[in-house]
Amino acid sequence: MRIIFGIAFLCYTTWSLGQISSNEWHKGIVVTTDQDTISGEIKYDFSTNMVTLVKNESVIAFSSHKLIYFEIYDEDYKSYREFYTIPYKNTSNYMTPVLFELQYESVLSLLSRENIVMETSSLGYGYGLPIVSQPSVRYDFFFLTKAGKITQFSGSKKDLLRILAKKKNELQTFIKSNRLKTDELRDLVRIIAFYNSI
Repeated sequence: MRIIFGIAFLCYTTWSLGQISSNEWHKGIVVTTDQDTISGEIKYDFSTNMVTLVKNESVIAFSSHKLIYFEIYDEDYKSYREFYTIPYKNTSNYMTPVLFELQYESVLSLLSRENIVMETSSLGYGYGLPIVSQPSVRYDFFFLTKAGKITQFSGSKKDLLRILAKKKNELQTFIKSNRLKTDELRDLVRIIAFYNSI
């Protein structure tokens, strides 16, 4: 079992989803700080750093202080997703265990946290048309280094090349030739995979 300690990397992107994954129950397992592995139906909440598990009609709630890791099978994505609790500075500047999803793992890894936000849009063009609100998921991304270095990322190409300056020229060529966007998840994974390979 891989246990990750340390974080870095922050950027923002928004996906509009028909189903919000954190609102649904998923089959999976949790690994507690007592080294217990428990399987059941899982629901997670990044806003409270809580995980709820239902097993044999019993409901168990875990805070991030009681968890090391959990894994779910997401029917919408048709894939397994891995989450870890990692010490991270909160708004009061204290280190506290926080939930992160592992998006990509290597020498430099990519983690994320999701926030549900309401987005409003018009049903058409013109005065007086109704406005609708729908939930969307905003992802805050983080780089995790083996040394545990934390670096904030604005999402811009300029900022990325500044942070990863040692391989700036190679990254710049790779991003341009593949027309990649540094603030989109799929493209960011490709960029970090390339970074780790050179």
